Amino acid sequence: MLSLILAASLASSAAPDGLIRHYVRSNRDGSEAENIVHFRPSRENVAVYKWSSKCTTAAYVTAQMDTAAWEPKALDAGKVAKDGSQAKFGRIDLDPATRTLSAWADLPPGRMSDTTTLPQGMPWFLFDYDLGDLNAYLQEVKPETDLMFAFALIWPESADFLTHMATIHAAHRGIEDHDGRPARRFDLHFISGKDGRGTLWTDPVTGAILEAEASVPNHPGMSDFRLKLERTQLGGQEAWEKLLKAHYGNCPA
Repeated sequence: MLSLILAASLASSAAPDGLIRHYVRSNRDGSEAENIVHFRPSRENVAVYKWSSKCTTAAYVTAQMDTAAWEPKALDAGKVAKDGSQAKFGRIDLDPATRTLSAWADLPPGRMSDTTTLPQGMPWFLFDYDLGDLNAYLQEVKPETDLMFAFALIWPESADFLTHMATIHAAHRGIEDHDGRPARRFDLHFISGKDGRGTLWTDPVTGAILEAEASVPNHPGMSDFRLKLERTQLGGQEAWEKLLKAHYGNCPA
C-alpha cells in the first residue's frame, strides 16, 4: 500500500509531459524578437528562460503554482548564472485571502517594491512572465468555454512598479486551422484596466499555447505583443539543465 501511495505522489508531482517549449516573443510585426523557453519541472512549478544571444545576460524566472486555482502563488525573478543555476534578485508573493500581490526586486538603481490588489473570483497571471504561468493553467484546465483572468504587470520604468494591468475576457471561438494545424481559438478582450485586444491559440489536445498576440506590450521598448511556438524539445529535467548550462558554455574567456 505504501508503495502505491508513493507512486501516486510521484506521478502527481512529475513533469506533466517532459517537453521544453521554445517560443519567440516579439512585436506583432516580428521585430524585437527574443527567445522564450517554457518548462514545467513538475506540475506545481514553472520555469522560463529568456535570452537574446548566448553569453549575454538572460532571465531565468520560476513560479510556484497553487494547484487549486492553477495560478501563481509566488514567483522568483532571476537570471542565468554561469553554472546554469538561477541567480535570484526579486520575488512576487500572493496573499490569497486579500488578493494582494507584493513584489520586490534588487535592480541597478536599488531595491524597488510595490503592491497591488487583484480581482476576486478569477485566476491571475503575470503578463511579463511571457505566459509561462498561463500556459501551465491552460494545460491543466484545458478550457473549452469562455474564461476570465487577470493580468498583473511589472514595469520597472513606471512609478507604478507593479499593477493589476487588466482583466481579460477570453471568448472561446472553437477549433480552427492555424498555421496548418487544428487550434482552439480565444479572442482576448481587455475589459478593465489597460485597453487592448488579442488572440490566443492553444493545442486542442494538450492545452498548450501555440501562439498569442495582443495590441499591448508586456516589456518596455515593445509596441505590442506576440508569442509563437517554434519547436518542442524532449528530455525533461536533464535536457533543461543542459540547455541552461550551455548559455555560457562556449563563451570567450
